[in-house]
Amino acid sequence: MAPASFKHGVVAGRLFAVLYRFVESQKSGYVLMAETGFILSENPLTLRAPDVAFVRCEKISDGKLPEQFARFAPDLVAEVLSPSDTYSALAEKVSDWLQAGVQAVWVVDPADRTISIHRANQPVRVLGEEDTLSGEDILPGFECKVSEVFA
Repeated sequence: MAPASFKHGVVAGRLFAVLYRFVESQKSGYVLMAETGFILSENPLTLRAPDVAFVRCEKISDGKLPEQFARFAPDLVAEVLSPSDTYSALAEKVSDWLQAGVQAVWVVDPADRTISIHRANQPVRVLGEEDTLSGEDILPGFECKVSEVFA
């Protein structure tokens, strides 16, 4: 895939920063940036690299970080839309993540300044700049204004 745009990187970086600060304060897991690969299935091989991901400590019970791609799904994934992203490609990514066991996929749209929350067997919720993004049951206590991601 082609490298992401500057704006894409800024938005992903801001989201990473607010998640990282919270997760570090709680010592609840790991926040990872783009290019971190997760093998979601072996047959067919499905490898995905989200823009931002959160993995609970419990997924790495021995504390030894995988040297290669992780062979498990993160708990939370954020995908920042690029102008070149198609609806079908996005739907496939979200579906792959949810089928692999990701609890929530946040689709971050810099053009519309919205964040869509996708969870298995639930309707999609779309948050605007005045709304508050919550970690819900995945990251209890995490909250940030959507506008902070796009500031």
